[in-house]
Amino acid sequence: MYEIMMFEGGVYKFNELKELVEDIGGFILQESVMQTETMLHLAFPEEEERIIRDKIKDLGGKFRKLPLGGSEIIIVAPSLGKHHAVDPICDISEYLRRKGAITNMMGLARGVGKRIAQMTVEEREVLEEFDAAVFVFGNIKECIEEKSGLCESLDVPHIIVGGPQGLALEHYVAGVGRRTDRMRRTHEIDTLERVAAEVEEVIEERRLEIEEDPLAASPLFIKEMIEMVIPQKAGEEFSLIIQIDGLRLNIEEEDVPMIKDVSVGKKKLSEICELEKSRYKGYLLKIKTEAEVGSIY
Repeated sequence: MYEIMMFEGGVYKFNELKELVEDIGGFILQESVMQTETMLHLAFPEEEERIIRDKIKDLGGKFRKLPLGGSEIIIVAPSLGKHHAVDPICDISEYLRRKGAITNMMGLARGVGKRIAQMTVEEREVLEEFDAAVFVFGNIKECIEEKSGLCESLDVPHIIVGGPQGLALEHYVAGVGRRTDRMRRTHEIDTLERVAAEVEEVIEERRLEIEEDPLAASPLFIKEMIEMVIPQKAGEEFSLIIQIDGLRLNIEEEDVPMIKDVSVGKKKLSEICELEKSRYKGYLLKIKTEAEVGSIY
């Protein structure tokens, strides 16, 4: 497995860190140089962490682990009205981004009401495109217990966030609920940390499942191969979003044949991946397992 970390430091000799990461089989996921400051998102084999730490120390930089790096998460509210889309949704989304995740937000079309709340087929399909979902419900215990049934049919890891304590729901985090101010105080930040910890747990469970039946190639490696063929456009951010078992490609339709023809080892991308139009945004590329397609080398 790969460790993902953020490096912050000066521009002096930072290229040495980039070269080291590439030498040990790692990847540079994101690079930002701002005058005298540099920010890098690095991915490298877990067993090489000590080498990277020592190099960062030599350069006088700082590093921070990104436990949710390489995942795409969606935050879900019962609706986009002010009654449901309250400030904690933004706070949770921002906090998960600090942990390395790419986050999106969505409001359900018919999620209002305890007894009549529904999730449409299209909404379910959209949610299942992501690595995990965070449902932000309100302060009423009975309402949360009733609406938790909406999540049970999802084929995607999820957690539920609400106000009341003591609910016997799996992966439930209390202490948020409806509020009209930001979560800035110490105990509120601790609550956000608990939310992030629950998300990390369900993401880690999914990663361990994939390790038992490994993918034909790492999403990080495939991202690098695609970028060699279709480089990122100037001013464009996140045209290729890494997921646990694939990528989200924000590309034009005319680029699809070129993507399918990308060489990955001895095989074409179309041989080891499934590429389909996303119900949410762009195209979804799901990597097949090594057991299905064999070795790419």
